[in-house]
Amino acid sequence: MNYFIFTKYTTGQHSRKITFIFALLVLLFSCKKETGRQPVYAQKEVTIEYKISPYQNVITGGHIIYTDEAGVVTVADKKTLPFSRKFKTTIKRSAVLSLGIIAEYAGSVKMEILVDGQVVSALISSSIFNKREMIRYTITVPQE
Repeated sequence: MNYFIFTKYTTGQHSRKITFIFALLVLLFSCKKETGRQPVYAQKEVTIEYKISPYQNVITGGHIIYTDEAGVVTVADKKTLPFSRKFKTTIKRSAVLSLGIIAEYAGSVKMEILVDGQVVSALISSSIFNKREMIRYTITVPQE
């Protein structure tokens, strides 16, 4: 009996119907659904400059901490003040810029982060007893 049912539905006209239905099901269920469109962020080339200078001429140098062009926090050991570092980089979506100093002696410093020639973050340390200062700025590139 099973052989009869098998041969009845696998030969001739029934075979074509089953093949057509199977192919239609495969086609319908194999198509991927379109997902929501991801936001596209523009890239922006900017010039970044870091500046640290003594304020009231007390601090003469120290370890400078800054975010480099690759986005890596870098320590420049025993640099004398004034310190300046300028470079071009491409920002994708956003970037956090950091600038700091661990001074050899306590004192006041003036620190600035400039983006395309504009001061975006600045600090004049308020205490001559402080040996560490840090500032940050976040650049965000708008969506297209």
